[in-house]
Amino acid sequence: MNPKLTLLFVLFLGFATGLQAQAEGDSIRWKRGGVASLGFTNAGYSDFWQAGGIPAQSVIGRINMFGNYKDSKQSWQNDLAFAYGLARQGSSENPFIKNEDRIELNSKYGYNFSKQLLISSQLNFRTQFAPGFKFNKNQPTTIPEDTISDFFAPAYLNFGVGVDYQPAENISVYYTPVNSKMTIVTIDEYRPIYIPQEITTGAVRYELGSNLTLKYRKEVAKNINFQTTANFFANYLENFGNVDVNWETLTTAKVNSWLAINFSTNLIYDDDIKFVVVQDDPATPNFNEERSGPRTQFQHILTVGLTYTFLQ
Repeated sequence: MNPKLTLLFVLFLGFATGLQAQAEGDSIRWKRGGVASLGFTNAGYSDFWQAGGIPAQSVIGRINMFGNYKDSKQSWQNDLAFAYGLARQGSSENPFIKNEDRIELNSKYGYNFSKQLLISSQLNFRTQFAPGFKFNKNQPTTIPEDTISDFFAPAYLNFGVGVDYQPAENISVYYTPVNSKMTIVTIDEYRPIYIPQEITTGAVRYELGSNLTLKYRKEVAKNINFQTTANFFANYLENFGNVDVNWETLTTAKVNSWLAINFSTNLIYDDDIKFVVVQDDPATPNFNEERSGPRTQFQHILTVGLTYTFLQ
């Protein structure tokens, strides 16, 4: 069996086992559920539209599931997220371009050390469904130039043991001084983008470092919820002062039981992910020069669409 499918199956099986345990155990201690959403946008113009505009269509689907256990001494939190979206600008002959793509599993076990402090272990796995492309920023509606990512290329697996400070039900500060991080790139040609070749030319890079995860959620107004997760990782083995950052936010405004507005952001900085940048300002002395290095990545998505809550 394909090894990357095997790993994904094992991770999904572990999540499904937790959900099954709920049905067989004490329903008071277990909470489970999920939300599925499908969002659309469409803009169209006749041949005679004085203000001008570019036709555009997009669709984004998301599924989020959770299975959480809690008693007086311990807790186990699990969530699994899938997301995929496509967008097209301009002519109907232009291809649909991926604008969202995620497979992510989080699992955290905690044992109460005191009322607000838990001894915890945390696992995070993240990859994508489909190929990702590099585009010419000056021609965003054209055909993609190069493929730079795919399923399990890359994939990230983090595991650590540490302490989880929870001063309130909606706040978590998790820190582990010993966190194992694996970067997996199963397609050879993409490895130089995600794995420094002077460290390893193999499909897997191992890192050992310190990890801090901050989580916060709040109902800011009736039917309007905000949640955010920020993760910071520093590698002990190379360039310890360089911190990898992954910060996500999600704001959801529920119109009714089946219609919602979502606004999400994602900021990423990873010192090992290199981008080739061409200096395109003719006034600079290094005009047309190519440079490679890490860059701050940012994504924001606003969707209006159907939503369905299940298993609750």
